[in-house]
Amino acid sequence: MELRVLGCSGGWPGPGEPCSGYLLTAAGRRTWLDAGTGTLPELLRHTELRALDAVWITHLHTDHCGDLPAAFHALAYGPPGGGPLPVFGPPGLTGHLLTQLDEDPQELHRFLAITELTDNSAHAVGGLRLTAIAVQHGMPAFGLRAEAGGEVLGYTGDSRSCPAITELAADADLFLCEAFLSAPTSRPFTSVMTPEDAGRHAEQGRARRLVLTHLHPGTDPEAARARAAGEYRGPVEVARPGAVFQTSGGVRA
Repeated sequence: MELRVLGCSGGWPGPGEPCSGYLLTAAGRRTWLDAGTGTLPELLRHTELRALDAVWITHLHTDHCGDLPAAFHALAYGPPGGGPLPVFGPPGLTGHLLTQLDEDPQELHRFLAITELTDNSAHAVGGLRLTAIAVQHGMPAFGLRAEAGGEVLGYTGDSRSCPAITELAADADLFLCEAFLSAPTSRPFTSVMTPEDAGRHAEQGRARRLVLTHLHPGTDPEAARARAAGEYRGPVEVARPGAVFQTSGGVRA
């Protein structure tokens, strides 16, 4: 599996730093994993929308789905051809998009084939298996276990620390974990994790490799990495726009 970081800024984008979005290539299939603000133009550097096999939206905060309406416009008003793009997302995604787009439902489904996720629901995209794991983020939200060719990617989306995060990390070849509480915030915020939380869950789940993402803008990446490494004995890296990670790239210490 190959994971390309389109953006990873937590909460809001910065100059040259889109919000959460990744291009997952596995088993000959391409999945846009979260469509946060600013990720669509980065995605289009590497693939056309109609060449995607699926889109996976973890939850309905703008920093994870804000570019999906623009993707609809590109499909609806761009060159004709192809069937609807499969989109997997939380309950309420259809209504959310209809509100954003002011479109007729039939027109929405003509271009986006939406499947609403439930806990432990599994979906096949060719030889790629995508399993939703419900996490705790104050709204319907689902992490992802992606499996292909005997390799596993675990991705948290956004969540507070909870047992589901360890489930996502369990024996994962690559564990992509949010750590927004990597810097002080203006008000208390308890529905996301610290780098220490990410490290603990990676350790408990015996993940082979940890990649921190969704850091608070302005965070020192090395400081966040060191905080997570204090809780986890395996290799720790930090996502950055343009980075590419391979599931076979790390071995559990």
